Amino acid sequence: MVEIAVAFAILCNAVFIIRERVAQMQIDIGITESQLIYIHNDGVGMDSNAPLVERNLQALRGLAGVESAVAMFPLPLENMSINFRPWLDPDMKRRGPAVGMFVGTPGYLHTLGLKVVQGRDFNSAEYDGMDPTWKTLSPAVIVTRDLAEKLWPAENPIGKEFWRSATRGYTVVGVVERLVRGYLREDFVPEYSAMFPVKPVSFVSSLYVMRVAPSDGDRLVREASELLLKLNPDMLIDAKGRYADMRADYFRLDASLVWLLALVCLAMLLVTALGIAGLANFWVQQRRRSIGIRRAIGATRGDILRYFQIENFLIVSGGIVLGRCTDAVGAGAACRARPRAACGSGAAGGGHAQRVMGCLSGHVAVKARIGGSVSGISNMEFQ
Repeated sequence: MVEIAVAFAILCNAVFIIRERVAQMQIDIGITESQLIYIHNDGVGMDSNAPLVERNLQALRGLAGVESAVAMFPLPLENMSINFRPWLDPDMKRRGPAVGMFVGTPGYLHTLGLKVVQGRDFNSAEYDGMDPTWKTLSPAVIVTRDLAEKLWPAENPIGKEFWRSATRGYTVVGVVERLVRGYLREDFVPEYSAMFPVKPVSFVSSLYVMRVAPSDGDRLVREASELLLKLNPDMLIDAKGRYADMRADYFRLDASLVWLLALVCLAMLLVTALGIAGLANFWVQQRRRSIGIRRAIGATRGDILRYFQIENFLIVSGGIVLGRCTDAVGAGAACRARPRAACGSGAAGGGHAQRVMGCLSGHVAVKARIGGSVSGISNMEFQ
């Protein structure tokens, strides 16, 4: 029973972790991933070099196959994130949750494939600069639907305001369905994001993003890199490629953990089944004379089989209940420590129990064929 309880508790926790990681890996980030390529570089340096950003963008847009090109920061799941907590009144007494910040040059919502579901996109007059504290000068902002519902529940968010300082307020002009921040953290809601408009400035010069046809992605990554290096001989390109590859890299460790835990679960099932089957065979061997006596007084093979199946069912069920209680205690502690976690456990007990019972039944069925003559072998064997 103890072996089954330990195996069940480990199995449930492993399945819980697998389910949580797989759900995170399948997160919808809200952009057209297959059509995006990016080039990450060391930027243009001082603000006085900002005109180089617009020159680079114009050159990238001239490449055959590039639908649009923008400079922005960051990309979703780029493993980088700028976060802030907005004030909900000018007196700065009420504060909202942590919000992921995105900034980009004209057209970056279209390039990412974001759909404005309420309000409008930024107009050309709203693209402005940034101050030294990374606050955009333009008062316009677009938020995700989840953030709008959090800040202003059951209200129309268009025209609502929040503040990042006493002198820097922002007005919501639009709402997009979804955009996940650049880095996922347990204490942050991924979908709480805000988009700000900026003109080509040095702050966004380190990341160029292009929307292309999926079939042209590899070619345009190569051609765009060569073009930027030709225009900027001192530029250092530290990362480039398809956005889909960036996402895969972000979840690489999670994928490895899922495979590792899946193998652990399979190994645990196999070892437990073999162990219980071996123990059951030992129990039946020890009761060989008892089986013979019962056959001698009229018990059928079915009677013997049912007896051992009920006994084994009670043992396995007891182990599962004990393991379930242990797992529930651990899951409860995890939920209290991580309120946003998908609380629960891997309810794999039914399948696990069936495998164990299947292993036991085979041995019992064989021993149930023992005839009544076996009862006279040895008094020492009777238990």
